[in-house]
Amino acid sequence: MFNTKLHQTVNDFALTMLPLSTKELERTWVWKDHDEEGIRFAFFVTIQELRQLAVTLESERAPPTQAQRILGQYHTQYLDLGATVLDLSAQDSERAPTESEWPVRRVYSHILGADIIFSGVIRYALEGHRAGTWTPDDMSDEDELRLIGMSEKEYKSLLRSPLSDMQTYHHKLHTDILAEFSSITDEELDLPATFWEETRFPIRHRLHRFEAHIVQHTVQIDKTLAAIGLAPNESKQLIRYLFAALGQVEAALIESDDVPEKCNDLAKIIQARIREIKLAL
Repeated sequence: MFNTKLHQTVNDFALTMLPLSTKELERTWVWKDHDEEGIRFAFFVTIQELRQLAVTLESERAPPTQAQRILGQYHTQYLDLGATVLDLSAQDSERAPTESEWPVRRVYSHILGADIIFSGVIRYALEGHRAGTWTPDDMSDEDELRLIGMSEKEYKSLLRSPLSDMQTYHHKLHTDILAEFSSITDEELDLPATFWEETRFPIRHRLHRFEAHIVQHTVQIDKTLAAIGLAPNESKQLIRYLFAALGQVEAALIESDDVPEKCNDLAKIIQARIREIKLAL
């Protein structure tokens, strides 16, 4: 679905830039006629190139379905979450501002747990509607475990694991969600789904909840990091714009089996840029 080479290259670029101080961002780096902005300007060039690529890819593909658009929004927010905790140490992920507040690892655990359960809720609704057997009743514990693909013990163990382990699992889960739910039709989006609420919200609402829930708790992570003295530096702030641009590119590739050569071409350009920046440092 996505271009692994471009994704990894953008991540490498982010990790190269993340530790740079304001002084280091001001070191000389020249791009075409731009020779006064320094290394910092590499961010803006790369973000613009990703945005341009996204527009090109969007213009070349068939119009996405509503489900694919929703999943594209979710994917961009998932990348922003990753940018927020980029290179956060295990030790810092366990630091809580106060005894009554959650550390970052606990917040991330909550996000991951919700994504797992949300996916089961949607699967349950689709399974019932597609088979013509849907009822408004709550799903059983047995169905829930079947649809999330793990035992209760495995689920609890995962959510207690280190941040890096949860991120690894989340990456696969997220990719699977995009692939699986991208086939949901516009008509299916308006069918009801059952969760804990009395209101039987439509599948459309449940699909949008992936993104909305991550937004809510990414803000919580931002506040937590600031409270423990890890407020984002300039590079971290720019990396979030970088990942937003990458998200737009990858959203345009949802439900696509092709790996556009344009993605590989841009990856090569960014790889060369990383080498230039390292030499400038």
